[in-house]
Amino acid sequence: MDDKIPCCAADALWRIRKINVNGIMTGFNRLDECIADVRDMNPAGESAVREALLGKVRACNYIPPGAEDAYAAALVEEYHKVSGRQGCCGSPGP
Repeated sequence: MDDKIPCCAADALWRIRKINVNGIMTGFNRLDECIADVRDMNPAGESAVREALLGKVRACNYIPPGAEDAYAAALVEEYHKVSGRQGCCGSPGP
């Protein structure tokens, strides 16, 4: 994961992407980078994907206590969506 500090507020906002967590659109910082990192790790099985995603996402996002399962389910779902359709340079395709 690129640990470069955003150069400005606009750059920081470009790194935030929203996904649905239990019916609530929730913003995640650096989600695409986290997904790409986990995909590169090639984890074996859903449990390994879940744990790797939670670890990566938790490093730069707050996950509320008691909501870990909902966040994990949403992250795994997004991981599979994005991993199934890659565009240029590892970014999500159309």
